[in-house]
Amino acid sequence: MIRFLFVLILLVIAGVVGLAFVPLATALKLSGAADNGVSWSEARGTIFSGGLDNLTVNGTNYGNADLTLDPSTLPKGTLQYVVDWTGTHGQGTAKVSVDQGRTVTLTDYVINLDLEDYERAAKWIRQAGGKIKLEGPMIQFRGSECVLAEGVATSDVLDRNREILGSGWSDLRGEISCDEGKLLVPLESENAAGTRFSASLRVAPGSPGKFEARISGRISRALGFALPIAGFAREGDAFVYIPKAKPKPATEQVAEAAPVVPE
Repeated sequence: MIRFLFVLILLVIAGVVGLAFVPLATALKLSGAADNGVSWSEARGTIFSGGLDNLTVNGTNYGNADLTLDPSTLPKGTLQYVVDWTGTHGQGTAKVSVDQGRTVTLTDYVINLDLEDYERAAKWIRQAGGKIKLEGPMIQFRGSECVLAEGVATSDVLDRNREILGSGWSDLRGEISCDEGKLLVPLESENAAGTRFSASLRVAPGSPGKFEARISGRISRALGFALPIAGFAREGDAFVYIPKAKPKPATEQVAEAAPVVPE
């Protein structure tokens, strides 16, 4: 009996040592990540610890990520990694798993999005800076569609833009959810004068984000004068900001304008 247990322990140790030399790229391909629209320019390290450079999901580049295997999920046949991500639009950390059913799950996530580098944010936000923090227990995508989202979004945008929006605002925050397949990040605040600020960011892997903002309620004369300069347009008793789409390259415009000649 003692000899059997000793042999069993040796087999377990050998298995762990063998896994330690499995390349990270091989492990992720076997997990189904590559079949879920996930790609990378270079994979570093092994199944236990490594990193991905130029991580791309459904055609959208998200920068670089360091991965550390979470061994607690191995008995369930799932590869889950603690991921530290740094990209053009921010940084964050989460436990991430991908299964064969094209489902990507983020748990215990903390993500900081930098609006200063978000090309479709308002010009006044990019100039003064601003961040959106996402924090919660779970976000889940099936393919590029958001199917489950739990968490809270907060932002310092109002604090950074007091010159335009004034002071005295309540905390800018909202409950994260899924809306028509997009991850919906809503933010709302109100000041002592009864002015309400609401904004929403809709994102999904592989598609451009959509940012909108609305200021309503009691709007002072000074604020009513400043908002059009900041890019807001009047809509009834409110002011609305909707980013304009990027102009298409001249080559694409020419291609669309060119007549179709039948063969």
